[in-house]
Amino acid sequence: MLPKRTVTMADAAAYGLIVVQGHGTFGTLGISAPTMIRFGEMTEDELFVSEAAANNGVRIENRSDTDPLVILKHFGPGNPDAERLRRR
Repeated sequence: MLPKRTVTMADAAAYGLIVVQGHGTFGTLGISAPTMIRFGEMTEDELFVSEAAANNGVRIENRSDTDPLVILKHFGPGNPDAERLRRR
């Protein structure tokens, strides 16, 4: 997502995500891709989104002035959207 942009994303199933570049907010949580992680430190780069939250939509905001926000989502088996695409 481009800098200073906001989007609300809705999905049909629960998913996990990893932030690989940038920083911002995901719902009410701060997210960021770490440049260095020390042993024992908490990071803001991995989240799980429940099916209810995914269905309702989650507001994502890129708070950077210059950098894109890049998020990779991973879904489990049985995702209705994936099943629909597979049948095409």
